Amino acid sequence: MLLNPLVVISMVVVLITAGWLAYTGGKSSIAQARPGANLFPTLVATATAAGTSAAPAGTVGGWNVRHSADAATSLGQVNGQLSGQALELDITQYTSGDVTLTSPRVNVEAGKTYLFKAYATSDADFMLLRRQYNSDGSTTLEQLRNPLERPGNSPFTVSDAFKSANPTASVEYVFRLSSKATFRVEGAYLEAADDVRPPAAAVTGPNLIPNPAFAGPQPGAPDSWSPYSSGVSTVESGRSKDAAGNFLWTRISNYQNGEVKWQYEPIPVTSDRYFEFGATYQADRELDVVAEFELAAGGREFHNLETVPPAGEWTAIRESFQVPEGAKSVMVTLISHGDGTTNVRDYSLTDVTKPGPLRWDKPLVSITFDDGWQSMYDRALPLLNQHGFKTTQYVNPSSIETPNFVTAAEVQQMHDAGHEIAAHSYEHLDLTSIGTDRLDEQLRKSEEALAAAGLSTDDLAPPYGRSDAQVDWYASKYFDIMRGTDDGLNTRQNLNSHDLKVLYITDETTPEQLTQALADASRANGWLILVYHQIATPSNTGTQEHTIAADRSTITSDVFAAQLQLIDQSGIDVLPVAQAFKQLQGP
Repeated sequence: MLLNPLVVISMVVVLITAGWLAYTGGKSSIAQARPGANLFPTLVATATAAGTSAAPAGTVGGWNVRHSADAATSLGQVNGQLSGQALELDITQYTSGDVTLTSPRVNVEAGKTYLFKAYATSDADFMLLRRQYNSDGSTTLEQLRNPLERPGNSPFTVSDAFKSANPTASVEYVFRLSSKATFRVEGAYLEAADDVRPPAAAVTGPNLIPNPAFAGPQPGAPDSWSPYSSGVSTVESGRSKDAAGNFLWTRISNYQNGEVKWQYEPIPVTSDRYFEFGATYQADRELDVVAEFELAAGGREFHNLETVPPAGEWTAIRESFQVPEGAKSVMVTLISHGDGTTNVRDYSLTDVTKPGPLRWDKPLVSITFDDGWQSMYDRALPLLNQHGFKTTQYVNPSSIETPNFVTAAEVQQMHDAGHEIAAHSYEHLDLTSIGTDRLDEQLRKSEEALAAAGLSTDDLAPPYGRSDAQVDWYASKYFDIMRGTDDGLNTRQNLNSHDLKVLYITDETTPEQLTQALADASRANGWLILVYHQIATPSNTGTQEHTIAADRSTITSDVFAAQLQLIDQSGIDVLPVAQAFKQLQGP
């Protein structure tokens, strides 16, 4: 057994270790700033305890908490779960608006890249934002690309990376919540770092929004703009001006149903073109960012791009979208559905369509499995063979030949049968939570172990779907393709080789949802990547049997068989990830 390079001696599988240490491999391995590099001041233990009352503008250790409307909060220090001190924000009462916890403000230098990372614990949803102070006195507060899911009772990494450029002189980070909650943050650091791949800057180009500065004679609506409301409520709307220029506002009371927004003359578009929408908003309540398409054949199609939380400060957002087939115009707006005031400005719509063909020649499906569970080999492979489907198997070399996971011989057999064996890192650790030495080791050893077994791969799926700009940088040393966690369909316009979109299959995925995803792939000639984990046998009661990872990701073999039948009936070619990626790149 030890002659096979995929086999390890240890029978302990990190994946099934209880608690947060399963994600990091131990406190000594956690990600932290390089010695002397942290631009934030160190939290020092004080007599202040969590729960101590604090004013809405209270400050602890250079961090401050504020709320924009009706909420009661306290901010204090507690012992951290990892090391040192943590900040604990208690939102004991909440009615409306937002509550923000803001880091100390630190200076940055143009031309340098920076990495922010912290460990958060929360029993409510929150978002991370970055505020930039410019040398001309202006500021921008930007909601970072992905809303952060509720992490639970264990520390959970949040991070950001950016390349500083003029006129930005300093930055601070903001955690935003909009409900009753207990929120902790510890181990926060901001450092200059060369080993990160920041997100691409917004593409510049002509702004297609008519009259984005809201010009026009006062009073009255700006040229090309008009207020819109439907349903039953009392609505006021207007235009105002501050130091940054004009903005539009709506005020809703006595709301019962319907929607309220400012709208403009729709923009002509054609199918499959790709756009980036931007806006800045303030709001007492959450807003829906909706793209409304007018169809050439008649009727309308609505895509909810995102739901953004209440914001007491002007907040910039960006969303990308692809024009659906048959659309002839689009209008993207921020829509209110309830009492409160909303302000909007800085609307932009930029055509960022890639040169060349708008879409691929045909749709594709990839079926992927994570972790190398034995149940996948025993129950899924026979069903896959009935359809002739080849999969991508993301495996951890450390778990092979351990209980509940596949053997080295089974991995080799799958490879010989045409299945792709790809990397899931060496151990099943949260790569965002470990130090850079261990991060590089996890990726390097994974690549080396597979290569030594004759299973070389350029394809990686980070464990738990956890990645950030630093993981991306180290992964790019060893892999060309990286599967992400964003739900969606990959198209020629949105394809990102280091953030492939996926559809996670759970025991709540309905046949209708899978059928719809397959139909969307067929209509758009898109690439649908399905992610599976364990396959259980049905019990006599019709529910799944107990498995070692009995969670939402485990489905029963009869459900899996029905899903394979739907895929087969779609007529879409099924290819492993690396093979599909190569085919889509063309000759």
